[in-house]
Amino acid sequence: MKKVTTGLQDNATDNSRKLLLDKQAEFLEALGINSHRLAAAQEIDVDPERLLQEESLNLGLNQVLYTQLRLVEEALVRLDLGEYGYCLGCGDPIAPNRLRSVPWTPYCLGCQEKTSFLNPAELIGAGERN
Repeated sequence: MKKVTTGLQDNATDNSRKLLLDKQAEFLEALGINSHRLAAAQEIDVDPERLLQEESLNLGLNQVLYTQLRLVEEALVRLDLGEYGYCLGCGDPIAPNRLRSVPWTPYCLGCQEKTSFLNPAELIGAGERN
């Protein structure tokens, strides 16, 4: 699914790469700061309940940051393969405004809406009838 690039597209690719690398550095820095907070909280004599709440929040934030970082790194791979900017769901180009807003997105808006819609009851089997 490698796409052919022209000189104009090469400039867009360079801009996309810079934007993705900047986001990668931003997420790595945030992960480092958050991990430092987790370690520092253990060293301070804090109420155990408050410490547990803060750890829970920081671990949740780490999970989000790791997910974002993974998506950025996958976008960089797609960029190297010449597949960046094309939806993994339908293969159509992703709207430029969407790529500017969420440069690591692997899906066009329509496919993203389809993949994001999961019924939690279906996932755990709630409400099943035999």
